[in-house]
Amino acid sequence: MGDIPSDGVLHPSLKSMKRTIRKKREFIGWGSTSLIEFLISIDKDPSQTYGPLDLKSIIIEYITKNTLADPEKKKWFVCDERLLSVFGKKRVHRNQILGLLEPHLLKDQDSSEDEELSEGASNSCKRQRRKGLDKTIGTTKIKVAPRSCFASVVPQNIKLVYLKRSLVQNLSKNMDTFDDKVIGSFVRVKSDPNDYLQKNSHQLLQVTGIQKGSETGDSSTGIILQLSNMSDGVQIRMLSDDDFTEEECKDLRQRVKDGQVKRLTTWDLEGKARVLHQDITYHWIERELALLQNLIDRASEKGWHREYPSCQCFFDMINGKKKKIGLFL
Repeated sequence: MGDIPSDGVLHPSLKSMKRTIRKKREFIGWGSTSLIEFLISIDKDPSQTYGPLDLKSIIIEYITKNTLADPEKKKWFVCDERLLSVFGKKRVHRNQILGLLEPHLLKDQDSSEDEELSEGASNSCKRQRRKGLDKTIGTTKIKVAPRSCFASVVPQNIKLVYLKRSLVQNLSKNMDTFDDKVIGSFVRVKSDPNDYLQKNSHQLLQVTGIQKGSETGDSSTGIILQLSNMSDGVQIRMLSDDDFTEEECKDLRQRVKDGQVKRLTTWDLEGKARVLHQDITYHWIERELALLQNLIDRASEKGWHREYPSCQCFFDMINGKKKKIGLFL
């Protein structure tokens, strides 16, 4: 076999061999079979679409946990059986991780980023979702979302998974379900005043993790939320209790396009919306009832008898819906 040319360029025959190997790699949804098998083996959910940076973080965490780092050369690590199936090498430099992961991620060749993030779901995505991507690996049956099935970043979608401060405080009263409900949702926080690129006073961020401090009388005071695109966590009291604006949603869409915020798949959005639907609806009803009660009290004080009956009727109607929803909470 001939030597590699001195200019570092691979011989055409080697390039052809590399393309052939890549073509033969099998994929399940958004990732290769070997990558999906690795994620399953370390108890990661393969139905969630992971980006390159997310996967790198997972792998580095795995390396640290299993003490696979080279004791002499810290930036190198030794691949155990699991990592060997992904990287195909016994030793890997940390800077090589992203490049070696690239062939394991299925690239969407039929649509651009703008099409993926356009308003309205694509027909191809709907067809793929109806068919489903079921695969059995060993004794585990998994369902993986296609990489192209991304949810549109539009107000009507974000509202389904948007949590106001008072609702997060209510959810913190039940810590058994708090993590499942809050992680993956979106919240609104004040923008960094030193960020000259940020035009809006507030921004929408996704909750990526939760840190729990020492327990106090108020369960929400010791909770720190980890948010996308923010190095420091925030306390619940720092969240906004108002609706987000369309401009803030546009800003979120741009940050998703720029890769600063992880893309949300349609499966992730639908799943999180189902989990939060009753809580969001119940919270909205409680706020409306409080507003109506204020109007009723004011009408009674001012002697506005015409307005009072209609307010009371509306109050009774909404309160009836609240009681029905309360039965399921």
